[in-house]
Order: sequence, then structure tokens, then C-alpha cells
Amino acid sequence: MVLSTTETRERYRRLFADHHRAIYAYFRRRIEVESAQDCTAETFLIAWRRIDDVPDGGELRWLYITARNVLRNVYRSKRRSFTVPGIDRDVADCGETPEVVLLRHEEEAAVRAALEHLRPDDREVLLLSVWEELPRDDIAAILGCSPHAVSQRLHRASGRLAKELDRVTTTPINRVVPTRVEELP
Repeated sequence: MVLSTTETRERYRRLFADHHRAIYAYFRRRIEVESAQDCTAETFLIAWRRIDDVPDGGELRWLYITARNVLRNVYRSKRRSFTVPGIDRDVADCGETPEVVLLRHEEEAAVRAALEHLRPDDREVLLLSVWEELPRDDIAAILGCSPHAVSQRLHRASGRLAKELDRVTTTPINRVVPTRVEELP
């Protein structure tokens, strides 16, 4: 498909407007803020250069595949281990009690620790499914496998994550929420 310059700019503008937040969130959940911004920019630069290759109706899937490749290049070039960044929350922003926020942070820390101990393939399939909320067909296209293989990988990875959560937590995650600060462990 050959588009005029005006059509190309408009298509890219729509692509960016519709999917920038999702792609930035994909990177932000995996790497620090500055690198996430750089990787998002790199992904959309590739999209601009290859706008004719972006399939109609499959734009987000194409962007996730591109983003995953950009992330692989970052990991390869920096040769660093995969870390899952913390999720910053402020009590005033969420309208919850400090006790609930504290427990949520403990739960998130346990999940992050468990994720860090999983194999990269297990971690990736879980993050695409849960954090990115992608359907199995899209995950299959991104990972280069069948939807059935994605289902199997998700099942196995979920089991491994549950075992890791049991290993890294000293108290059950779904315990009763304390009503007063004095009841906190």
C-alpha cells in the first residue's frame, strides 16, 4: 500500500495517539523510566520508518512485536538482568487507608520478587497476559508461537509463579487486613 505524504502522516499520528500509552506502559513495567521513554521513542521511530509495513487492524500487535525486539536489543546491549520495577502509589492518590496501601506494597513486592526468579520466557508470557491484558492470539503472534502453546506456557508459568510466591513469602498474601496500625506485623 502506497500512501500520500499527507495520508502517511495522518496514519502515523493516529497510530501514535491510539497506542503510545500502551507501548510506554509495556516498557515502563519492564525497565526504568528513562529507558522506557527511549525505547518507546525507538519503537515509534521504527513505526514511522516502516509505516507501510504496519498492518491495518493489527497495529497494536505489530507495535508489541517491535517493542519486544527493541527491549531485547536493550537487554543484549546492556547485558543486565531483568528486573520488574516497583509500582509507586501514594496513599492520598488512592483514597485507601495506610494499612491497605502497606499490604498492597507487600503483596506487590512479593509478586515482583517471585517474577524475578522465573525464567525470562515464563515471565514474558505472564506479563503480556496479565499486565498488558493481551488475548492469546496476540501473545502468540508476539512470541512467535501458536495460541495453544501460549495457553500451555501460561498454565505452566502460573504454576511456577505460585511456587515462587510460596517460597518468597513468609506470610500468606491473602491474609486479613488489619484495622489498626498496632495490628500490623
